[in-house]
Amino acid sequence: MQRKRNDTLIKRTVDICMSIVLMCLMAYQVTGEAAHEWSGILMTVLMIVHQILNRRWYGTVFKGRYNAYRLLLTAVNVLLVISFVLTAFCGMAMSTYAVPFLYGMARVSFVRRMHLSMSHWAFVFMGIHLGLHVQAVCAGLKLNSRQKTAVSALSLCMAGAGLFLFLYNGMQEYLLFRVPFAFLDYEKSAVRVFAENILMFLFFVYTGAQAALLCTDRKRKPVVHIGQTAAAVIIGLILNAVFPSPFKPDFAEAGMNSSPPAEENPEATADEPDEAEEISDGFVLVEGGTFLMGSPDTENWRIEDEMQHEVTVSSFYIDVFETTQEEYERLTGTNPSTFSGDRFPVENISWLEAVQFANLKSTEAGLQPVYTVTSENVVWDRSANGYRLPTEAEWEYACRAGTVTPFNTEKSPDASEANFYGHYPYEIEENYFDNSSLEARPGEYRQTTVAVGSFEPNAWGLYDCHGNVNEWCWDYYGVYDPDQTTDPAGPSSGTRHVYRGGGWNDFAKNMRSAYRAAGQSDMKSYNLGLRLVRNAGSTMNQTLSASESVPGQQTGGRILIAYFSWGGNTRGIAQEIQNQTGADMIEITPAVPYSTDYNTVLMEAQEDQHRQARPELSVHVDHMEDYDIILLGYPNWWASIPMPIASFLEEYDFSGKRIIPFCSHGGGRFGQSLTAIAKLAPEADIGEGLSVHYSGGSTLPDDISAWLETNGIK
Repeated sequence: MQRKRNDTLIKRTVDICMSIVLMCLMAYQVTGEAAHEWSGILMTVLMIVHQILNRRWYGTVFKGRYNAYRLLLTAVNVLLVISFVLTAFCGMAMSTYAVPFLYGMARVSFVRRMHLSMSHWAFVFMGIHLGLHVQAVCAGLKLNSRQKTAVSALSLCMAGAGLFLFLYNGMQEYLLFRVPFAFLDYEKSAVRVFAENILMFLFFVYTGAQAALLCTDRKRKPVVHIGQTAAAVIIGLILNAVFPSPFKPDFAEAGMNSSPPAEENPEATADEPDEAEEISDGFVLVEGGTFLMGSPDTENWRIEDEMQHEVTVSSFYIDVFETTQEEYERLTGTNPSTFSGDRFPVENISWLEAVQFANLKSTEAGLQPVYTVTSENVVWDRSANGYRLPTEAEWEYACRAGTVTPFNTEKSPDASEANFYGHYPYEIEENYFDNSSLEARPGEYRQTTVAVGSFEPNAWGLYDCHGNVNEWCWDYYGVYDPDQTTDPAGPSSGTRHVYRGGGWNDFAKNMRSAYRAAGQSDMKSYNLGLRLVRNAGSTMNQTLSASESVPGQQTGGRILIAYFSWGGNTRGIAQEIQNQTGADMIEITPAVPYSTDYNTVLMEAQEDQHRQARPELSVHVDHMEDYDIILLGYPNWWASIPMPIASFLEEYDFSGKRIIPFCSHGGGRFGQSLTAIAKLAPEADIGEGLSVHYSGGSTLPDDISAWLETNGIK
């Protein structure tokens, strides 16, 4: 008898612990990602313990007769176990902190959606599961009729409130696999988050308890239990009608097929050219004007290439959205995007492909194509009325929408206002250990693009100017010419093209309105897309030519592996590359080593980046001219290259050589390291990079082999 009581006590303790951990798991915006992952590990352990403690139940599944209650209980238990298993598997496949070596064991974009759905189903089934056992747990309670009535009424009201909160927070959308990432309110207090989760949970506990009574209570009519459940549902629905949910399913409905009203775009004018009346493409008119392009010296995390200067741009039309996969695939017949969704922005397209897409859209609309594309160059007819890439000046003018602050949101955006690496809001670098002074606090990192229009537009009605995907511009990258003050189109020649705005995996500092990224015309990336514009009013009778001077891909010749490593992850990758290639190898080592303490090196690294330091190196390459291909390795530090890599790139002449990057990271992939390399070695060809999560795990040799093959290296 005592043993049985002890077993029951242990089981109930485990159940209580699971319920508490479940509440923590559902409060991601309070706990943060690291605590969320470790809570998930704890829940997995508790679930295994729970199954072991109830192992005898499994032995009776196929024995005895099934009544209605047993059928219901068995179905809920099986579904609960399945949802828990899938939740745990998908969570581990996305892990950054708890089990990072399992990251990527399944496609992250798929397992994220599956994880969100299954975790919410687990939440539902666990509530029903507990409700089915309420009668047994409360059997020892002695309540008089008045107390029973009070408890019944209170339970009914709490259940109704729980259903209302469930609908208000859009939880049903997760159940239906309609939401690819968590849409959370980071402004809610911790008390409110947990209180809402408890009430939502109680609705399903209440439903399960009523279902159990419906199956087992022979004294009362079934209509009583059905009526009480219906009453809770009616309360929830009435509250939801009075206070409708602001949740936007899959964010696909935000702004679809519509343009912002005129009063939301102060630059719009009624005196639009006749051409505008003939084209219904959702583009809005941005009336020309003069603004300060670049950033002031006082702007934190500015880079020297953001020299502030006065620029005047003419009026033009611009798409309120980034070009979607649906539109790109309709015109080209292909969809190269890493993340799949009709209303998601197209990405993984090169500058040349963006130019060709613009011509296709012009032809479809009956407009004059802007570009003449040959194997040697691209010529832009500035008088043509078709679709085109914006100039860098047009892009920044439209993005700023009259603001002079680092972002068009005027204050620093957080993860609820833009899709970026939400753990790292603006100025987090120097406030990493105490972020109480930040305008925007760390928030969600979605690790995917989202549907265009998911967040509020800027003052001129343009969506996603900050984050989601970077956007190609026409201009060659180079130093701003202070003499080009009216409709500038960048340098007349170059090897890199500008892209702007930051993407889903960028830190906030790299989403600033003035921040400039650059890549060669054939560069493709999972966070790089486009947004088109077209002329309005008077235009220039001028043609501009863009012809790349970067050499063709080097697949033969002598190879050097050059890498910087602090914790050993990059070193291990470099050694595996050497094993497969037999290439020469050098470790890039600063003369004054960084601290061996992790917290200290975090601050040292951001300080070096902040002042764009060039640490002196203790090791040098004697005959760099002998090498044709440089396999360049480094860890992702604060979303860019460590500064010893900058010292290395500035020490030698890489003209005509090919640089192929490889990078170890904890979740941010390349960050903006590729554009840093492109800027520092403008005369080199940049090959297809390899990003490795931490040390790469057991798949590293195969990943490296495939990467080398992609770059034509044996």
